[in-house]
Amino acid sequence: MSLVIGLLLIASLCSCQKEKVGVYSPKKKIQRIYYASYGDEKEPFQHWEWNGDQLNSITHYSDFYMKDDVWIENFTYENKRVVRVDNYTNSEYITYEYDGDHLKSATIYYHNAIVCTWAITYDGNHINKMVGTFYDMKKNGATLQLNPLSHLLPPNICANVAKCEQQMAQQRHEDETVTITILLTWTDNNISKVVMTGDGEYVDYQLQYDDKNCPWYGFMGSLEDYVVNYVTGHTGFTKNNVTTMIVTEGDYSDTICFAYQYNSDKYPVLQTMYESDEIDYKEVLYFEY
Repeated sequence: MSLVIGLLLIASLCSCQKEKVGVYSPKKKIQRIYYASYGDEKEPFQHWEWNGDQLNSITHYSDFYMKDDVWIENFTYENKRVVRVDNYTNSEYITYEYDGDHLKSATIYYHNAIVCTWAITYDGNHINKMVGTFYDMKKNGATLQLNPLSHLLPPNICANVAKCEQQMAQQRHEDETVTITILLTWTDNNISKVVMTGDGEYVDYQLQYDDKNCPWYGFMGSLEDYVVNYVTGHTGFTKNNVTTMIVTEGDYSDTICFAYQYNSDKYPVLQTMYESDEIDYKEVLYFEY
């Protein structure tokens, strides 16, 4: 299975980061997100809990029809920067390491053992390369819910990485190590191109944006739920929201479109995602602040 099969979507990516990396202080705070597809009634998707200006936790409803099937992200801070995200239900957590104003690395642990490390490099103030090293693929590849990059890169790239990891886990010995590289190209303080290579694959993503506010700007979380990775257009370094995304892998190409309704502060209150050749199939998110 290729990197892109089953993960046709990518969402918006980084723009110029004026706030300190790891500090999340949105003007409008997300309270709840609802999800709907095929015109169905909307169902609870996420519940965000705050302590003043600081995000304490996010409850994820992983099954829309069984509200007790949930998992929770819990955030730990130092000097207002997030340094750790825990998912106690699955015995996993992420740590973030900084170097001055830059994010240096992200590491994920499963049952207190390192499963994956991401080394992050910059060109000036912009991230231009991320190299992920995955350990013990056969043992750990299909067990994780958290993803260290899920609000740093487009969620669907992160979902792509996670699916690739699961795929590789089925093909590897327990002690094998696998590397994935992500290269970023910037245009006008937005990411215009992402190239992901790993395990013999090459996938190219082209991105366009609106000029409105992204509610996740500055957020570094760990969401790895499939539906949000499939439909949302958010990332923690993005000031704007993605409107068009083109995925290319070999002879395969697909165009994904995102449409929005905004409030008076120019934040999205409704997001609709659809593929250009399947306009009748739509995924919708509703935001409450």
